[in-house]
Amino acid sequence: MDRFRKLSLIRQILFLILIMMVILLISFIITNQIAKRIVERKVTDSVDKILLQAEEKMTSFYADMSEISTSLLYSPTIQTALTVEDKVTLVLMNPDLTSMFANTMALKENIRGIRLYNNEGTMLAIAGKEIGDSAKLPVQKTEYSGLLSTDGPHYTITVPIYNLKSLQIQDYMGACVFSMDVSNFNSILQNTKITPSSRFLLLDQNNKILASEGAVSNIDPIDLAEWKDDKRYIVQSVTLPHTGWKLINIIPKDELLRDLDTIQRLNIATYLVMSGMLGLFLLLFFSRIMRPIKALMDFMRSYSKMGSDSRFTIEYHNEIGVLASHLNKMLDEIDALGQEVQLTQKQKYEIEIAKKQMEISAFRNQINPHFLYNTLECIRALALHNKGEEIADISASLSNMFRYSVKGNDFVTIRDEITHVKEYAQIIGLRFAGRIQVEVEADEGLLDRKTLKMLLQPIVENAVFHGLERKRGKGVVRLTVQPLSDNRIQYTVQDNGCGMEEEQVQELLQRLRNSDALVPEAKGDKQGIGLANIYRRIKLFYGDAAEMDIQSQLNAETIIRIAIPAHDNAEVEEGTNRVQGIDR
Repeated sequence: MDRFRKLSLIRQILFLILIMMVILLISFIITNQIAKRIVERKVTDSVDKILLQAEEKMTSFYADMSEISTSLLYSPTIQTALTVEDKVTLVLMNPDLTSMFANTMALKENIRGIRLYNNEGTMLAIAGKEIGDSAKLPVQKTEYSGLLSTDGPHYTITVPIYNLKSLQIQDYMGACVFSMDVSNFNSILQNTKITPSSRFLLLDQNNKILASEGAVSNIDPIDLAEWKDDKRYIVQSVTLPHTGWKLINIIPKDELLRDLDTIQRLNIATYLVMSGMLGLFLLLFFSRIMRPIKALMDFMRSYSKMGSDSRFTIEYHNEIGVLASHLNKMLDEIDALGQEVQLTQKQKYEIEIAKKQMEISAFRNQINPHFLYNTLECIRALALHNKGEEIADISASLSNMFRYSVKGNDFVTIRDEITHVKEYAQIIGLRFAGRIQVEVEADEGLLDRKTLKMLLQPIVENAVFHGLERKRGKGVVRLTVQPLSDNRIQYTVQDNGCGMEEEQVQELLQRLRNSDALVPEAKGDKQGIGLANIYRRIKLFYGDAAEMDIQSQLNAETIIRIAIPAHDNAEVEEGTNRVQGIDR
């Protein structure tokens, strides 16, 4: 949004028009796609109903064939023929069997022939057209074959025959094979086409066409997966029970959606008309608004070169002319008040900078008298016990700390700041005889980066004297320096000391965030002095980019986190020198 506001007005208008055109185009495309999906869904629902009707007709056909086969095969004549072992008797029964087969073929015109087999697979009788032997015997249930091309397209229905008089369940006696013409399926598929070029197919188990509507039947297998993957067609299928055959409906999308071309042409015409109107708007906008504004902007850019006496020539008697008139009046007022305003601003900035520098210097030079007193008492006690080496070590550490605190620069490396903390840790270790330890863990890549001077030692000291000094047993202060993902550095000081209650933590944070409070409000609150010092200093140097957070649990721990920007060393040095120059 900020980048958009920085663009020129004409670019903003062009950008908005471009967005409008894109949105309009997208709406047209989405509308067209929605219309296509609606049409496809409606057609799909219609095809589902047609498939359901065709499936019901096929189910009715299965039922008819089941009744016919049951009536024929479980007649006394057939049952006797399958149990007779005398061949002469079987020959004498052949005319009766042939007559029954002929009567059955008369019931269904598409029955081309009937063959009867015993349980050994030997053919006992045949009627109708002679066909090849394609049945696989024995069978346990009624089976429909696929498309057979011998002696013309046909298929077979193999029905098992069981002995009704046997006490055994499903006592197999033989089977009957019906040779069926595929022409009867054409009547089932009639009036199933949705569009002129659509296809409605009946496929067998091998995807061969048994019957079709809208295409010439053939015996070549159909690759159903290839049809379904073709985006140019809408393909729906249903697998029939009992046979495993498939009903397939194939509709070309371009033929189905041909009526939507009118809507597309209307959308294109609307889009072109809108483009022309927006172009006319741009022309009027440029000539009546942008050109006068550009003239006014050119005058404002060249005003400093033309002199304070120059004024804009009013040529337009519209809102731009009113704006130009007010501009000329404003320039008159600026000329009258310019020198006074500049002088006032200069004095204000100088006072503000001096005030900030004084505050920074006061914070940096502040030394904790309590710490100095305790350190000197420790030196005196060590001297009384003639511990010369320890006196030398603690004196050297104290000397290094004082020398470090009076360095001229406000920024030092993190390595120097950590070294300062370690000097303090050595003094604390000697004073408390090792009961309190200070541990430091820092990212090696951050040690040479610049940071605010005297930032870490006061926090560590605060943790020692307000968290660990009253604690029984050993205490540990852990200092961690690590980078953050937002190009900042986080300092974490954690101790396992006395801690604070949640109310005390919230009260302390509230006082720290009060920009006017340089010292705690409550008397005797020693802990808040050092933290207020640190908080005030990081806010003065880094502003809102610096953060301090305090977490504590009573009789458990206290954690103080400070996050400051990871500035480049050159930038920090330049900013430090500039502030010090004001101080001098």
